[in-house]
Amino acid sequence: MAEATEIRHPLEKIPLGGMVEAASGEAKVLFVRDADGVRAFQAKCPHLGAPLAKGEICGGRLYCPWHKAAFALTDGGLEEPPALEALTRYPVRIEGEMAVAVLEPLAPFSPAPRGEGTHVLVVGTGAAAVACVTSLRRLGFAGTITMVGREAHPPYDRTKLSKQFLAKLTPAGKTLLEPDFYVAHRVEHVHGTVARIEPEARRVTLEDGRALDADALVIATGSRAVVPDFPGADLDGVHTLRSLDDAVGLSAAAEGAERVVVIGGFIGLEAAAFLTKRGLSVTVLAREAVPFAKRFGEAVGTALKRYHAGNGVQFAQGTIARIAGAGRVEAVETEVGERLPADIVLIGAGAAPETGAIAGVAAREDGGVAVGPDLRLAPNVWLAGDIAAFPERASGETARIEHWRLAQQHGTHIARQILNQTGPFAGAPFFWSNQGDKRLDYGGYAPGFDRIVLRGSTDQLDFIAYYVRGERVTAACSIGRNPEFTAFLHLLGEGRAPSPAEIEAGTDPRALI
Repeated sequence: MAEATEIRHPLEKIPLGGMVEAASGEAKVLFVRDADGVRAFQAKCPHLGAPLAKGEICGGRLYCPWHKAAFALTDGGLEEPPALEALTRYPVRIEGEMAVAVLEPLAPFSPAPRGEGTHVLVVGTGAAAVACVTSLRRLGFAGTITMVGREAHPPYDRTKLSKQFLAKLTPAGKTLLEPDFYVAHRVEHVHGTVARIEPEARRVTLEDGRALDADALVIATGSRAVVPDFPGADLDGVHTLRSLDDAVGLSAAAEGAERVVVIGGFIGLEAAAFLTKRGLSVTVLAREAVPFAKRFGEAVGTALKRYHAGNGVQFAQGTIARIAGAGRVEAVETEVGERLPADIVLIGAGAAPETGAIAGVAAREDGGVAVGPDLRLAPNVWLAGDIAAFPERASGETARIEHWRLAQQHGTHIARQILNQTGPFAGAPFFWSNQGDKRLDYGGYAPGFDRIVLRGSTDQLDFIAYYVRGERVTAACSIGRNPEFTAFLHLLGEGRAPSPAEIEAGTDPRALI
């Protein structure tokens, strides 16, 4: 029997309170050292393979450098998505001045089975639903789980759809989380469209008349793409980008196209960048002169527009009057008479929460449904993701936030609620966006911010912007400032965000960990 591979690294080169990647041939590990000793973990994030050595250590957590999955330094346990599993841990021994990792994985923590005889019904198959299911199984839930949704695909990573997926013709399977997801997690998958959800009875009825009942109900129905009611919206060549089928259709259509008009939307701008890389001529049509100035501020919005324009994306300002064409798209026409030729039109006009099937609830003006601090709607009934208007801790407001990672956080929290780990939801909202070759990070919630404290250079796309509302710093946006941003996100999640005075005085959040 072959001996296990060992990876050796000098102790003096593993900083106390820090980490370092080490290798032996193709094999790699991440050494982490603190007052309790040296531990070794897999070197890449289980989400999308980011090198963890380029991440950040904040308060007992290791954060992925790309998408901010968080793992416990003690044992590699998963603490925050978008990863859905813990880090593999390897045994370490100290030989003189060397740390030696043996590449025989330590057995992961295996909680005692619980919840036998309990049936959990999850409505939806998106980010919140998947995180809830995987968390339940990871935490030892041994009962029955049923997922119901209208998409026939196994669960997939929606964040990929507007990014590299569009840069070339890509197989749909590249976005799947696990082709055998339902089997791997012992889930009964019911394919169908939901007609009615009765929270008090914990009953779901499908359009074909089938009825499903459960002991615990998780409603994670997500959103649908909004298509404004303007002439020509039903022409061939008009696309939205919300589902895997949408992305597959758009990518296939791009094969024979030359000109694309993107109508608004943050996802639309991501798609514009990658369709431009594919060689198409792309024009983004928006009502405002500076895209996203309302969300990020004038300086950040201007810098993003300049960057995309420098990479070939064209911009037009105006309000759409109609999409012109005889059966198929030919152009987009604005109210002032400008005509933008197009073979494809991508509508990025936002998303609307899918709450219409939920009986006995009143939706808010933004389409969401208000829930309590623990995301509960009724006894043993929870809402998660885009549809949930929840008490957001940092801002103090009831917020409905369409972030993929936040939906995962909701799902994870609800899994713990089902297993009787009570408490309010306190996760910090976070999203990332691939703006061409630049990654923009945004953490927190700051609609209608009062002012911005900016560090670095937006012109160089190397900055962090802090958003202040009253006496609170409730959000930050960053490109190229990962260490400072990650520290801020960590503090936000702990309810210890720096004050406006501290930020204005130049305090680095890393000093407050």
